[in-house]
Amino acid sequence: MIRMDGLGRSVACAALLAGLWGAPAALALTGGAGPQEMAADAPWSGVLSLDSGGRLYSGVLIGPEHVLTAVHAVNIAEPGRMSFRSALGGGFVATGTEVHVNPAYTGTTTGNAPGDPSVHADLAIVRLSRPAPKALQVPRIFTGALLGRVITLVSHGGSTTLVTTGENRVDAVFADVTGRPATYLFDFDGPTLESNRIGPPVPANGTLGARREATLVNGDSGSAAFVQVDGQWWLAGLNSFEINFAAGPRARGAHGTGAGGIVLSEHLGWMREVLAAPPKPAAASGAKAAR
Repeated sequence: MIRMDGLGRSVACAALLAGLWGAPAALALTGGAGPQEMAADAPWSGVLSLDSGGRLYSGVLIGPEHVLTAVHAVNIAEPGRMSFRSALGGGFVATGTEVHVNPAYTGTTTGNAPGDPSVHADLAIVRLSRPAPKALQVPRIFTGALLGRVITLVSHGGSTTLVTTGENRVDAVFADVTGRPATYLFDFDGPTLESNRIGPPVPANGTLGARREATLVNGDSGSAAFVQVDGQWWLAGLNSFEINFAAGPRARGAHGTGAGGIVLSEHLGWMREVLAAPPKPAAASGAKAAR
């Protein structure tokens, strides 16, 4: 476990993936396998495109009628004006009916670092207007240790039909005030170790290779991080922020930058409570968010 001060002053700033860092950039994962159509048997078929206030992000099913995403991706739109889509399941489309914000969330702002408690809890659950078809898989939540594991990033980032996938290695896990894992962080390694920003410059900390190593950019809010264990796929995290390790400006998504998200295992209790709760009356469900 690495606390925020474990990286010293090497982290210059963190920015939310809704686009708070500098000028607009490409709206999808940088690196990785590139945009593609979602395969019907993909273990991450439950990752949906999210249109929130006219901006495209991602969300992932955690139940037939519930989608997990980032708070900062949905706090700009009323639930009924959110649209969730998948090209699978006969072309599934649903709107939101209510939003449940993680009770520990205190608001995120430009420049927040991954050790900030508000970043730890940047999670929201949206109830859908209708259940998703069974073709869209609801993943299980990973509860093991993330440090050092390879994660598969899955994002709709700017598309309602295509997904972009890529991989990275979890280089650091930050603890919350109780010492429990809260956020994970990875750097975007280039062809040589010169771009490595976390850990010693040894081959084990280098790139995973062309069309594998990837990082997050503007538009990847609410995208998913999966791990594979003994041939089974698990949802481990929700991607939420970018990192600029340099003191000066750096192009987002460039080698030597990084990104991260929220460790989901510590929020299982809250997710189960929301999934078990009955729908709110129509008059109440029009509220923007329920904490």
